[in-house]
Amino acid sequence: MSHHFIDRFCQQDSCVHRLDTRVKILLVLVFLLVQVSTPPPHLHAFVVYAGLLLWATALARIPAGPVLRRAALVLPFSAFVALGLPFLHGGETVAVFGLHLSRSGLWLLFGATVKAMLAVTAVILLMATTPFGRLLNALRHLGVPLFFIDILAMTQRYLSLLMGEATRLRRAAIARGYAPKWLPQSVIIGRLAGNLFLRSYERA
Repeated sequence: MSHHFIDRFCQQDSCVHRLDTRVKILLVLVFLLVQVSTPPPHLHAFVVYAGLLLWATALARIPAGPVLRRAALVLPFSAFVALGLPFLHGGETVAVFGLHLSRSGLWLLFGATVKAMLAVTAVILLMATTPFGRLLNALRHLGVPLFFIDILAMTQRYLSLLMGEATRLRRAAIARGYAPKWLPQSVIIGRLAGNLFLRSYERA
């Protein structure tokens, strides 16, 4: 999730931005609980959930494209985690490209990926419509222990430093003729990554 993307939209003015931060947090939590508890075969419910998120995005005056692109980044990870379900889950099987896969396992794979994307989209909308300081204050008023709030604050600070240093290092490398290709320049990428973590650690 791009730090610049969040900064760009969280200062806008809309009915979603003006909504009390505590209400937004509670609404997101309720949304997460409801959609996570929905059985995967209930496709109409997931269509409704996606429609609600698109409606909230439109109310917040945030382009849906950038939000969906960032939310889609979670799909490979969630699919990788749940990839074994169609093979390991029991019950009725269906033939897919010559493979006999569990029907219930396929539904679980579908549910895991879709629920992950819906959850990430909801969190992105929350962060893109609320400055981070207000989120922390709202969590404090909602009774979240200060220990967890401090962890969130330090994590956000470190990620901001990390992304800022990454941007500066990338610009400096490109200015020296670096072309971002993984295999031919893997050594350079490794050095940049090491330098990035060292510099961000020193500044944190």
